[in-house]
Amino acid sequence: MKVLLCVRQDYYRNFAVDSMKVIKTAEYLRKLGVTVDINDGGIYDYSSYDIVHLFNIDTAGETYRYYKIAQFYKKSLVISPMHWDMKKYHMINNEVESMKLYEKCSSYKEEILKRSKAIICNSELEKELIKSEFHVSVYNEVIYTGVEVENDDIPLYDFKERYNLNNYVLCVGRISESKNQLALCRICAELGKQLVLIGNVNDNEYLKECTNFKNVVYLGFMDNYNVYNAYRFAKVHVNPSFVGMPGLSSLEAAASGCNIVSTKGGCAKEYFKEMAFYCDPYDNNSILSAVKSGFEKRKDNKLKNYVNENFNYDKLTNDLYKIYLEILN
Repeated sequence: MKVLLCVRQDYYRNFAVDSMKVIKTAEYLRKLGVTVDINDGGIYDYSSYDIVHLFNIDTAGETYRYYKIAQFYKKSLVISPMHWDMKKYHMINNEVESMKLYEKCSSYKEEILKRSKAIICNSELEKELIKSEFHVSVYNEVIYTGVEVENDDIPLYDFKERYNLNNYVLCVGRISESKNQLALCRICAELGKQLVLIGNVNDNEYLKECTNFKNVVYLGFMDNYNVYNAYRFAKVHVNPSFVGMPGLSSLEAAASGCNIVSTKGGCAKEYFKEMAFYCDPYDNNSILSAVKSGFEKRKDNKLKNYVNENFNYDKLTNDLYKIYLEILN
């Protein structure tokens, strides 16, 4: 079996959950004996592939181009949409042009979905959203987003000592308005808690607003080992984003033993059940209450064990491989 995984051109430079999903899917499919290539725009000849798997329908322009090439070569198409309805966010923030673009892209997304052999959703919530928004009746399966963190045997360094930190709240992820870190900065200042931000920057002005708070420490982008240390020493990891599918950093933090506060704006509750705290990203009081509860809760391994057992790549990639086989047979 030969599979082509198609992802946005900047997937490595602007690393996010779709980047990790593509890389790990390729790695674990290869362990099953599948020949896999990752296409970030440089592969135009699809003739030798059995399956073309598209990732992230919300990068509509690039995904549609991959889709048209796959159609030309008459290839079996699989898509992981990684889609969330952003209409509420655009309306509340009065982003008129973004709203127009979102609506304009809908017909292209619908075409891709309806021509796919299988739609692989990351949650039951996304599955229902795809059905209701795009009216598709294609084979639609839920395979949850996987997670992989450093092994517990890997030696740690004292993260708090190295960066001169006290007990801290942690937020890992791209620094941008849609991730809502500024609200978290204000809330941690109000609670008198130190907040550590780790991640690439989308908007330097937004970062400047965040770091104007004296309690905020921004450590830039960090590799997996350093982020793992940050998770292990944090009191709580908070994802107050307007969208959470459920958020790669939330999964990694949970798998590392962190207490979790996650946005209600997404499917996080399908992943973390009642073992995490949830907040409304549009309501600062809700965020404050959840952060306070998450900070005060004693850490245990209940959520950590659950996440590592249920969302490991071995299990999830096997499920995907079975779907590929069904399509080819």
